[in-house]
Amino acid sequence: MASPPQQPRQQQQNRAEKKSRKMMQRLGMRQVTDIVRATLKTPGQGSGYFAIDNPDVFEKNGTYVIFGEARQGGNLQQQTSMQQAQAAQQFMSPTDGGDTAAAEIPSLAAEEPSVSDATLATDDAVDETGVDSKDVELVMSQASCSRSKAVTALKENDNDLVNAIMSLTT
Repeated sequence: MASPPQQPRQQQQNRAEKKSRKMMQRLGMRQVTDIVRATLKTPGQGSGYFAIDNPDVFEKNGTYVIFGEARQGGNLQQQTSMQQAQAAQQFMSPTDGGDTAAAEIPSLAAEEPSVSDATLATDDAVDETGVDSKDVELVMSQASCSRSKAVTALKENDNDLVNAIMSLTT
């Protein structure tokens, strides 16, 4: 007895999704094949992205319905951070063409403030006794601040992470 070919996507569908797909076909929407990834940008100042890998897409008259698991950011955040790291690497490495390096400096300075050697020296001088280093790193990442500010905030708030982060961000 030969078993019928199984479709892995069909097995994962719940009842509501099956009904939705059937309704798309009843409305005359045709399935679009060979879509690898759908990316949706959210509006607003702090706009983000949603990515759906290997989506099932239906289309009719320029209207699209997309089925799949949406992930916030997808690999876009990783790509952005890799591009920033590469730009920082180019900025830090000495280049022969002074004009290209000078052209990149204002764009990097406008996006992120650079860390000077003086700040690095003051960060090392902060007394971290009584403060857990993991707590300091968590406060630094959440509040986007220097190590010295994170340690100071933790000490002022009796090692309370939430209050330390709140004191730095408000």
